[in-house]
Amino acid sequence: MITKKRFIFTLALVILLVNFVSAQVSEVDAKKTTEKFFTLCKANNFKSSTKLLAYYGADKSRLYKDFYNSSNPDEFKEVKRICKKVNATLLISDSYSFGKFRNRTINGKKLQSLDVVFLSGTQKIKRKILFVSIKGSPAIFDYN
Repeated sequence: MITKKRFIFTLALVILLVNFVSAQVSEVDAKKTTEKFFTLCKANNFKSSTKLLAYYGADKSRLYKDFYNSSNPDEFKEVKRICKKVNATLLISDSYSFGKFRNRTINGKKLQSLDVVFLSGTQKIKRKILFVSIKGSPAIFDYN
């Protein structure tokens, strides 16, 4: 009887750990998502960009759980604003490189962050991109 309980406990623990690990964004996925997002922003493809940006607005029930909705004019406008900010940085930069990738906890939520350094001559502009996993896909939660 004890071994059966121990087995069930161990199985539950393994399932919990697998879900926890799979709910995080890997460094490789963060870099791929960032590069794809930059490409979409350069092309002014705002509709496709909504599929990479985690919703960050007034509806608290959607935070960390949903992407921006391209059919909602207010949300689409916010995506355009973010993309234009990214595109402006890309236009003045000669290149960019990835910096540190780390786990962070913000407002009790475990996120991952990736530093991006934009180079323009001798100037460096450092940005931090926060990621969250939504429905098994990496999503940019914040770009600052």
